[in-house]
Amino acid sequence: MRTINRWYPGTLVGLLCLLALGGLVYSANQTPAAAQRSPRAPFDFDRYTQNKPFRLNTLPTTQYGPPWADIVVNPKNNMLECKGNTAPIALCYYSGPGPTAPCVMDGLGIANCTCYEIPAGQTYYVDINAILNLDVYLKTVASCGKKGERCLPTGTKEAPVCDSINHNTLIPGADLISTFSLYLEKSMPIGSTTCPTANYAGCMTAPCKRTGKKDPTTGLPLVQCGCPIYDGPYQVGQKISTDQCGLGGNYVWSAAYTPPPSNP
Repeated sequence: MRTINRWYPGTLVGLLCLLALGGLVYSANQTPAAAQRSPRAPFDFDRYTQNKPFRLNTLPTTQYGPPWADIVVNPKNNMLECKGNTAPIALCYYSGPGPTAPCVMDGLGIANCTCYEIPAGQTYYVDINAILNLDVYLKTVASCGKKGERCLPTGTKEAPVCDSINHNTLIPGADLISTFSLYLEKSMPIGSTTCPTANYAGCMTAPCKRTGKKDPTTGLPLVQCGCPIYDGPYQVGQKISTDQCGLGGNYVWSAAYTPPPSNP
């Protein structure tokens, strides 16, 4: 697999405008999610943190939903670039129906999603609006700006959230963290499908555990990530027919939501 080293800003912005983690094509007849506040989360990460110090971010990072809704309002700035020199990351972008990478709701506000472990040394991206650690989110916003404009790829410095992920301090008890990477784009092309309001798994910055299993097709280790469930309109990062948006049973897509450009 190739390593992504450096992107020219125009190329990167153009690509992120096409994908932004869950796919950025917005259907004109889609109704934006209502603004909401999240004083309490309908889930917890106790199974990972086990009483270790951790503050979940429940701030309304955008008007469209809480951090676990994985909202990308401004693809140019929101998707922070991280170098990933010291730690692997989990890639849940392709997770959903299975059989290799299913996402199954556990009834406790979380989907257990099987994801690919991407080796250390790869460039990866983090949605600034979806940082689930409150302290790291506040530090990142203070350094990068609310939209992320002062940090890479459009700014000049690396975001604090990158350091936290690279040193595995974002969520105590996790083996690695779910982010976005282009590592598999050649063998697993990136697409976009807009789906109506329903449950989906918001996997950005979710905690993950290694399973000891390996995907025979990609040769990559498989990990299981605890992705919070959110109910709203969303985009799947693959080309599917709209009748495949609803997976049935307890299965959900790993997805995200990009509101229409007229509502920055």
